[in-house]
Amino acid sequence: MSRYDINDFNIDSLGCFYHPKQTLFSVFAPDYEQMDLILAGQRIRMDRKGLCFEVTLEGDLECSRYHYETREGICFCDPFAYLSLNGESYVLDENKFIDTIIPVEKPKVTVLYECSVRDFSSDSSYPGVYRGKFLAFTETGLKTPGGVSAGLDYLKELGISHLQLLPVFDFDLDKSHYNWGYNPRAYNYVSPDYVSDRNDPYAYVNELRRTINALHSAGIRVNLDVVFNHVYRYREFDLGKMLKGRCYRRREDGRLAEGTFCGNEIASEDVFMRAYILKMVERYLKLFDIDGIRMDLMGISDIDTVNLIREKMNEQKEGFMVYGEGWNMGDVLSEKRRASIPNAGKMPGVAMFNDHYRETLIHYISGNNMIGEDVRRSISTDTSYLDATQSINYVECHDDYTFFDRMLIYKGEDSPDVNHRRCLMAMAIILCSKGIPFIHMGEEFFRTKKGVRNSYNAGDLINKIDWKRRERFDAGSRYLKDLIGIRNRYPELDNPHISISFEEEEDVLIYRTGRLTVYINPGDKDVAFKDEKLHRIIFDGEKAVSEVHSAIAVSAYSVVISSNE
Repeated sequence: MSRYDINDFNIDSLGCFYHPKQTLFSVFAPDYEQMDLILAGQRIRMDRKGLCFEVTLEGDLECSRYHYETREGICFCDPFAYLSLNGESYVLDENKFIDTIIPVEKPKVTVLYECSVRDFSSDSSYPGVYRGKFLAFTETGLKTPGGVSAGLDYLKELGISHLQLLPVFDFDLDKSHYNWGYNPRAYNYVSPDYVSDRNDPYAYVNELRRTINALHSAGIRVNLDVVFNHVYRYREFDLGKMLKGRCYRRREDGRLAEGTFCGNEIASEDVFMRAYILKMVERYLKLFDIDGIRMDLMGISDIDTVNLIREKMNEQKEGFMVYGEGWNMGDVLSEKRRASIPNAGKMPGVAMFNDHYRETLIHYISGNNMIGEDVRRSISTDTSYLDATQSINYVECHDDYTFFDRMLIYKGEDSPDVNHRRCLMAMAIILCSKGIPFIHMGEEFFRTKKGVRNSYNAGDLINKIDWKRRERFDAGSRYLKDLIGIRNRYPELDNPHISISFEEEEDVLIYRTGRLTVYINPGDKDVAFKDEKLHRIIFDGEKAVSEVHSAIAVSAYSVVISSNE
């Protein structure tokens, strides 16, 4: 147990506070007897104030570089600085940060769309200027050689409500030239790899803010993927040095907990760490105007911290999303305290990735018709959650195979067209299920990673978004766009309180909710349903339509939607 409590520090008073006439430096260091500020090579003794050290220096110190050093010779950057590079933090003027807020209309439904900053624009097929950088998301008017939309215009055209960006805060490349970003080196400043003007210290804040403002202007909200469960090299982590390792969860014998399989766990239940994590999320909102966070390995964190983030952030921004991977991991924090799927009932308003949904659809679409009850439960409301709004429904994300690659592995004997249809069917079921739809960028145009299952460091060749492929399979993009449009027009697909009923006929799963009837045919035979009624078809298995027919034709490997309007 730490020997400090919430009254021993004021999280809002820690860091570097610049004014043209003077600058205050304040650091929380409960286990050190002496602290020096090293500013531009000059050593300055700091004053002890309780469990903190402070010093105020006169003069204009803008863009000066500094770090802290203990009597024992332990050096670390400021964990509250807006930028640290090469072992030095920067004194920055908050008044030079962009603070323009672009209002975004509240979406009718939530559709999450995941991509990496780098993957989005790293390939030569990307027709913009800022390849691999934040500012690629600000470029408009882009077209592929064949004349279809690319870049930001493409995202806007799809109609997604939220773009989820893989980690953007500083991370280690792990001896590679590429990494997804789940090797965090800091939580308080962004990765230099995504900044176009590295020589401008303010660009590390302002370029991400410009990016999010551009997305907001396009009507797209932005969620950031955060890795508050572990750090990459715990001995080199600045916050760990400042707290002398107290930020890490430990076993009774003092050894580090390793429930993340990454060598350490962040002790989110520690009073300082809880305050620090909340402070960082509040900073992301203030600096970048984000709309939510996706918590990597959220089950490692404690329930109280996750609930506090959701509560406090929704006080500051209505509709702020908090969700993550609710895997039940670790063995030090008690199970009843983990922010995991088994404890979903203790976290109202916090959503979680539904891995049961993913595995069920993978097997169902691959041809296993013996799991009908699991499919029904997945499409309606999984009883593991308070209601469907806690369930993030997906078959593909950055991790594991792309769905197209998986179909090539599972059903490689079938034609490419059949496996394309299976991929589209998976997206259709996701968009027609209760819960929160989640699409991995490129899923709609059959993204491939050449069969690489875990591509976290596999480089641009494997991970890139291929805009030529987007052009080639434009019909898949239009398919997704049409389904998102239907979900927006028919709230019964999204509303967990509108009932849903199921039946099955000729191996076609049929379910009704509100005005809609959805037909899912995972088999290899076309099926037609005919009765005395006329049926208005709004999605014919390939595109949105508005047609009246006396029979409903459901092609093999397809989803058809009718309305009783």
